Amino acid sequence: MDIPVTATQSKILPHNLGSEMGHACFRLGLTLMFVAYLLFAHLFGHIGDLRNAAVGIAAYFAFGLVWLGVVGLSLLTYRSRRMISIVLDQVVFAFALYQAGDVLAPTLWAPVLMAIGNGLRNGLPYARLSSLIGGLSVGAALSLSPYWQAGKLVTEGIVLSIVILPWYTLMLSEQIAQAKREMQLRAARFESASRTDSLTGLMNRAGFFQCLQKLLEDVARNGTRSAVMLLDLDGFKGINDTCGHNTGDEVLKCVANRLHDGVDAADKAARLGGDEFGILITDASDLQEVQRVAQSLIDSIAAVHVHGQGDLRIGASIGICLLPEDDCRDETAVMETADRRMYHAKKSGKNQYCIDSP
Repeated sequence: MDIPVTATQSKILPHNLGSEMGHACFRLGLTLMFVAYLLFAHLFGHIGDLRNAAVGIAAYFAFGLVWLGVVGLSLLTYRSRRMISIVLDQVVFAFALYQAGDVLAPTLWAPVLMAIGNGLRNGLPYARLSSLIGGLSVGAALSLSPYWQAGKLVTEGIVLSIVILPWYTLMLSEQIAQAKREMQLRAARFESASRTDSLTGLMNRAGFFQCLQKLLEDVARNGTRSAVMLLDLDGFKGINDTCGHNTGDEVLKCVANRLHDGVDAADKAARLGGDEFGILITDASDLQEVQRVAQSLIDSIAAVHVHGQGDLRIGASIGICLLPEDDCRDETAVMETADRRMYHAKKSGKNQYCIDSP
């Protein structure tokens, strides 16, 4: 997708070579610098006749000046300007090279620079187009120039460098960028794996406390009402003892799925270890809704059945810490409060939640 740089943006960032206006200014500035070099070289006798060179350089300078106005006034569409500038850059430079002969020999790197610049700004296809046009136009200019006809092998080498160097440079750049993207993706996967419980697929303890810290920061900064639930399974030890750990693991997976499905997408559920789970409710402005979620989770977990063991049931006791709360300003205080209320729910008969300090 093409995202054109507007005239306003270009004027704000005239020295940004990645912008269209920055490139136009760079082209004109570089031409002026080379003109200054030629004048000094002529003044000190390093270069003799400048008349032929003046015609070609004047043509390229005129193109640069006109193109500065085209970009500044946003004439034509962005795609059209981009295509036309690629062609004119190479063709007008080749004409200047034909006119100037050896005077422009110090600038034979320019077509390569143009192609690489187009590739970095717009992508590899534009680098290929620019280098192809540059190779053809510069090749024609050099083959027709009396000065360059004397060294045909040199001419061929120059043309090949205009075609090959940009392609190689941009392909290598793309491969490096792809390798970087893959490395970032692997790092993201590793980070995700380090915060995920391998059995249930929920967040693990480290991921839960990372999200809890962020939640507390949001509560302190914005005063948003949130809730932290600590859930412990009732009767899970009997399943492990009677049916074995494999069955216990299947029960934990089933519970995890019900926790995941029982909270909103913005909320977080985690396995903190063993048969203990944590839930972060980001929006607890409606107390009745928080209570409804807690009771819904209890009912959903109570409906879990152990295959072949109809008499074995599990339940859930939940302790809830509402935020902001004066005594719960850090992770330790929040978890201690939720843990105390969860054990109160167990002592009060299990399979229920406690939201007030006993």
